[in-house]
Amino acid sequence: MLVLAVGAISADAQVIRVAGSIKDDVGRPVRGATITADNPDQAPARLTATSNAKGEFGFMGIRRGAWTISVEAPGFEPIQFRHSVTTGRQPPIAVRLAHTAAPVALPLDGIKASDIQQRIAKAESLASSGDIDAAIVAWNDVLAKVPALTSVHLQIGALYESKPDQARALASYRKLLELEPTNGLALAAIERLEKKF
Repeated sequence: MLVLAVGAISADAQVIRVAGSIKDDVGRPVRGATITADNPDQAPARLTATSNAKGEFGFMGIRRGAWTISVEAPGFEPIQFRHSVTTGRQPPIAVRLAHTAAPVALPLDGIKASDIQQRIAKAESLASSGDIDAAIVAWNDVLAKVPALTSVHLQIGALYESKPDQARALASYRKLLELEPTNGLALAAIERLEKKF
């Protein structure tokens, strides 16, 4: 009986890696997409990742269960779907994003796209290494340079949640909602956090 109980606990506590790729409607990789996994029955209830130059992303530390996956990227239609995570090796998630009817122009103010990509890569690296405060500073730097990358507010909010600093996380999500009143990810995050207060 005891052995079975310990085995059940170990299975529930198993940490799983889920990876995938984000591509556009013609098969080109999408960099800088925000991928969010939500499951209110797990802790943490939300995980956030960003796609790299190859469009690849990964969640480390996700637990088994039914997750809602949301994907957003500037210039693309957002997408949301359910994904079941089980124990063992997970098949990769392949996501295709459709371009918006009118391409979103990003005001770079003379900044090269490669510079923005380097700043995003730096922020991602800092977050991956666990330097949350430095990652927040880096993401704010990206946002200051390219305000049109509104999905960055989701990244900042998720980082504040991981500290945890619920008040600043809410402020980040509310700022995004001011800019995009119909943003489903911001609405869901605000609703989830407000229930904790």
